Amino acid sequence: MLKLRGGHLASDLGIIFRVGLPLIINNVSSIGVTVADTLMASTLGATQLAAVAIGSGIWIALFLLGLGTIMAIGPTVAQHFGAGRGHEIGDDTRQGFWLGLVISVIIVVAMRSIEPLLLMMGIATDVCTLAQGYLDALSWGVFAAYAYHTLKQMSEGVGRTVPIMVVMAVALPINIALNYTFMFGRFGAPQLGAVGCGLGNGISFWIMFALLALYVGRSRHYRAFGLWRHWSWPEARALSRLLTLGVPIGLSLFLQSGLFTCVALMMGALGTFAVAGHQIVLNYSGLVFMVPLGLAMALTVCVGHAVGRLDVVAAARIGYTGIVLCGSLSLISAVTTFFLADTITAVYTDDAELAVLVADLFRIAAVLQLGDGIQVAAAFSLRGLKDTRVPLLLNAANYWGLGFTLAYVLGIVLGYGARGIWIGLATALLTAGILLIARFRVVTRRLCATQAELSDLQPLR
Repeated sequence: MLKLRGGHLASDLGIIFRVGLPLIINNVSSIGVTVADTLMASTLGATQLAAVAIGSGIWIALFLLGLGTIMAIGPTVAQHFGAGRGHEIGDDTRQGFWLGLVISVIIVVAMRSIEPLLLMMGIATDVCTLAQGYLDALSWGVFAAYAYHTLKQMSEGVGRTVPIMVVMAVALPINIALNYTFMFGRFGAPQLGAVGCGLGNGISFWIMFALLALYVGRSRHYRAFGLWRHWSWPEARALSRLLTLGVPIGLSLFLQSGLFTCVALMMGALGTFAVAGHQIVLNYSGLVFMVPLGLAMALTVCVGHAVGRLDVVAAARIGYTGIVLCGSLSLISAVTTFFLADTITAVYTDDAELAVLVADLFRIAAVLQLGDGIQVAAAFSLRGLKDTRVPLLLNAANYWGLGFTLAYVLGIVLGYGARGIWIGLATALLTAGILLIARFRVVTRRLCATQAELSDLQPLR
């Protein structure tokens, strides 16, 4: 059993915060775009807000499905870096670009074919048309989004997270300005509403990729990896390694985000107010989630570096430290949300009928925030160990066997509406945290008992 000593605890927290704080700022900047989109769309009316909510929900679910595969680069690079295999970092990153290209084609086709599904769900025709327009416009930036995240994963893997923070900080005001311009028709641009929001986001992805690529190409910190020095065609063996690790991550993210997307569609069937209320609460919960998410992302890097050094005891210790840290911070945000629900609601809307629903959802969301913070820390710690297959199975059973069923039964069958749906979501996230912590315990105990496995560590079955 691991014993956390004061020296180790201080050292581990220092490493987690050094890597994680820039990622927190990056994540807050990223969600800042979503917050701005929600606030701007709300001034255009409930229909435009519903279109942005549904369109962005579908985009996030599809994007995360592909992003999970790209995220295999993070723990792979982290273990290369910890083991001193710098030349392999550039090779795997170049393969990541090929993966991003193939994934982009698939995602774009799916994005441009979504309107019939929305109509089948019984969502209002005008909302469906606007949501499809949002996705069509956004689709022009899909490849840039994956290319940016390929470089981002590489930079995170070597522990250099400040450049990522700087790029996002620069891109944030540009993104918001573009969205404002196209949504409201300013500076000679056409007024496109929700569609303009998608167009602004698509353009911004290209700007983010260009900024990070320029920095990586010019900084001396990346020269040893030879990223731009060579041209690499797709390599079956390297792609197979990344797919073996990344596809389960992508499917896990898709299962979770897909649950939220289906919830948004269920809300659509309940009416425009339900969608608007759901989007507001999801928006705020996503904002406070950026803190534990940033620290959890750092756990993949820190755990991966320790594994690369063949120090599994340190990897396990850092993982547990991060899980407790993220859980504690999430508990603080949960308590704050529960007791200040009415105050937070007033920031988003002055509609009395909508405010009652939103305040109730915020109190339920407090439980979701606690579960979300715990599960994301455990999930990213497992990725640092390259353990992704079993977590995929756990997430599938939990999010859809429990979460979706409970949300549908409470919200639709029993008629509790949006409140019942959010109870289902909160239960699923809390259960996910418990399951993934249990998995992390099993994996680390096994690895600590068999140090010899570290010489050829593979994703555990």
